[in-house]
Amino acid sequence: MKIEEIVTLLDLSDDCTIAFVRCNEPVLCDAICKEIFERVHSRIHIYKIEMNEESTDLFQILEETTKSDSYNSKLEENKKIAFFVFGLDNAVEKKNVNGNSETLLLLNMMREKFLEIKHPILIWINSASLNLILNEAQDFFSWRTTIFEFDIKREITSSPMFEFGDFDNLSKKEIEKLANYYSNLIEESKEKGIEDPYKSAYWNYRLGTTKLLLYFPKEALQYLKDALSISLRINDKRLIKEIYRKLGVSCYYLENVKQAIEYFEKALEISTETRDQEGKGKILMNLGIVCGRKGHFKKAIEYYEEALKIFKEIDDKYGEGNALGSMGVAYVHLGDLRKGIEFYGKGLKIYKNVGYRKGEGDIFGNLGNAFSQLGDQRKAIEFHEHELRISKEIGDMLREEISLGNIANAYHLSGEYKKAIEYYTQALKIAREIGDRRGEANHLGNLGSIYFNLKEPGKAIEYYDQSLKISRELEDKYGECSDLGNLGAAYSLLGDLGKAIELYKRALNISREIEDKQREGNNLGNLGYTYSQLGDKKKAIEFLKQALDIGKAIEDPRIIGFCEQKLKELEGSDG
Repeated sequence: MKIEEIVTLLDLSDDCTIAFVRCNEPVLCDAICKEIFERVHSRIHIYKIEMNEESTDLFQILEETTKSDSYNSKLEENKKIAFFVFGLDNAVEKKNVNGNSETLLLLNMMREKFLEIKHPILIWINSASLNLILNEAQDFFSWRTTIFEFDIKREITSSPMFEFGDFDNLSKKEIEKLANYYSNLIEESKEKGIEDPYKSAYWNYRLGTTKLLLYFPKEALQYLKDALSISLRINDKRLIKEIYRKLGVSCYYLENVKQAIEYFEKALEISTETRDQEGKGKILMNLGIVCGRKGHFKKAIEYYEEALKIFKEIDDKYGEGNALGSMGVAYVHLGDLRKGIEFYGKGLKIYKNVGYRKGEGDIFGNLGNAFSQLGDQRKAIEFHEHELRISKEIGDMLREEISLGNIANAYHLSGEYKKAIEYYTQALKIAREIGDRRGEANHLGNLGSIYFNLKEPGKAIEYYDQSLKISRELEDKYGECSDLGNLGAAYSLLGDLGKAIELYKRALNISREIEDKQREGNNLGNLGYTYSQLGDKKKAIEFLKQALDIGKAIEDPRIIGFCEQKLKELEGSDG
């Protein structure tokens, strides 16, 4: 939609119009630029202007271009003209004797001279540089400018939640008390030599469930396997079904998706056999979540639709709201944000009618993330503040932590780094207080990304390293892969390309281990780009071609656009 707006601006503008295209990721930036060029090149000639620390006067560069023979020949062709300006991020780094950026001073001083350039000017820029312009070149910015913001979708974006029945509304302290209670019962029965298979199966099942809720999936798995072994002997179908379901969730948390699916399918078989429609609906929801984790969102929607039909038949409003909200998540991941928001709205309406405040908070959070992806950070913050208020009302500290992190994300994307750091720090404090290790790693990684955008690689590495340590402790391969990739980018920014390559290769190995094609393609692309920076053209082309093959296989336009552009540059340099 934003690309369409840029194309419209280029088509309709007959005068000087200045716009910023704010994008932090080179892969995405290249893909957007290529898409725009392909749409307009038949009717608009695009001049690519390159700035750097030695070329800081944008107006002078544009003025010289308009006096060139090439420019005059394009005018004679009766083609419209537009200027795409790159490298301003580097140009702003040059300071005068007073410590001020020459580029920003010149933008302010020469702003009215830009009227002489009677064509649209698109300035491609990252968040850190845009923030500098907002603070140090306000006269230029407020004069004749607009902003188009683009970001690669982040994993934290929206996620459906597993349902735990009567445990769902308990606080962490209450769950810990239950865990101690069932643990003591099991120990006491062993000490006294009491053998009651029915009680033993139930106690192990409940203890396993509490461990799962406290995010100790390895411990949960052992207790649940003990419960299953006993339940199979006494043939308690209802309990066996629930144990299979919780075993599936444990395996999901441990990244063993294949085993999780096997357990969920066994639970589904029992639900179908016993005509347990409520249980069947919940298990279909779980299968949908697992499919989403594998990136199969269309298949996930099929499961959610089947579950929704069941919940409507048995008049389960809580299940209905959960299914609608989860469908919204799937559509958001498929890139259909409008449809995702539509389903969130339906789920929210049901939760409000039944007074399920926790569900309301979850959907407000997902709505905020959807609007954040649409580029409307103010609207996103508004929804996340609703989410935060509800989490405080119901005493849900985990949701409070998530809400603070979501608000921080919105400020991060809008380039308001000081605010973002403030909220990430609050979220990090709560994560450590409640023992949410995965959340702690997430906030540390996000703080690292802020300092990366601020071009402080040393500080970014410090936070990424802390996040990586936690991901490894949790055996979170997805998190470890992301952390290694982030560290690679930070070392690249630091100028240590050898270390960057080492980290990208480690991330690549993990992406292959967990069979995540998108991450594999990104890591191959990063390796290709880094080798090109080192001047090793052969290796650069090798990795970029591998990345391109994956991009085409999974139909990822960002990977395809980036690799095609870099390969064209490398292969073109032969001549």
